Amino acid sequence: MTTKESTKSVDEGTVPQKGFYGLADHPNHGIISSILKRKNRKFEMTKDAKNMCKNVEAYKASADHLHQALNYMLVENPVTSKHLHEAVRTEPTYRYAGLYMRTYDGVNKKGRKLGSKQDLKEMESLEPVAKVLLQLDAEQEKRVKKQLEHLKPLTKFIGEDYWEYARLRKTYWDALEAYDDAVTLQNKERTEEAERATANAQNWRNECRQKMMVFIEKTINENKGKHAECVLKFRDEAIQFHKSMAESIPAFDVAPDARSAIQPPK
Repeated sequence: MTTKESTKSVDEGTVPQKGFYGLADHPNHGIISSILKRKNRKFEMTKDAKNMCKNVEAYKASADHLHQALNYMLVENPVTSKHLHEAVRTEPTYRYAGLYMRTYDGVNKKGRKLGSKQDLKEMESLEPVAKVLLQLDAEQEKRVKKQLEHLKPLTKFIGEDYWEYARLRKTYWDALEAYDDAVTLQNKERTEEAERATANAQNWRNECRQKMMVFIEKTINENKGKHAECVLKFRDEAIQFHKSMAESIPAFDVAPDARSAIQPPK
C-alpha cells in the first residue's frame, strides 16, 4: 500500500525502523527502485503474501488513527496525547487550580480582615473548593491509567506486533533477493555448487515466507477481536468516569440571586 505519507511498497524491500505510530519505511526507496530497474530484476512476493501484507498495512494505519483519537479523549493535548504510551501524563488544570486556591487562601488569612474594628469577619475559606479540584485531578489521573490499561492489546499491536511483522517482511524480502541472486549465478555458472546454493536459497525463501504469514495470522489476525474488545472497554470506562467526576463535586445549597434569571436545577 503506497500513500503520499509513505513511499513504502509491499513489492519492494523495506527496512523496519521500529517506532510506534506510522508504517515501516525505507529511507532509500527511490535509490533501490532505480537500481532494480537498471538490473532489470523483477521478483515479488507471492500473491497471497502480498495481500496479507497490504491488509496489515491498512489495519495498522487505521489502528494508529483510532489509538491517537482515544488518547486525545483522555488528554486533550495534541502533543501529550501522542506520548501516553511512553508515560502517564494528565492535563494539570485541576491540580494547578487547586494549589492556587490553597495558596490564595493562605495569603488571605494573613491579610486585612473584613468588616469594622468592632465586628471583624473572617473571609470564607477556599479549602473546600481546593479540595474538590485536587480530588478531580486525582480522579482524572486514575482514569487515564485505567484507560491505558484497557488499551494495552491495541497498544501492543501498534508498538510491538506490527514492527515484528515488518522485520519478518524485511527478512522475507531479503530471502527473495538472495534467491534471485542464486538463480542468476546458476544460469551463468551451471555448476553443482550453484545448484545447491539455489536450492538452499529457495528453502530459506519459503521458510521466511511461511514464518511471516504464520505470524500475521496467529499474532495479528487472531487478536483483532481483542483489539475491538479493548476499545469497547474504553467506551464503558469513559461513561463511568463522567459519573465519578460528577459524584466528586459536592452539591452546594446556595440561594439563587433574585436578580438572576438562571435558577439552579431542582
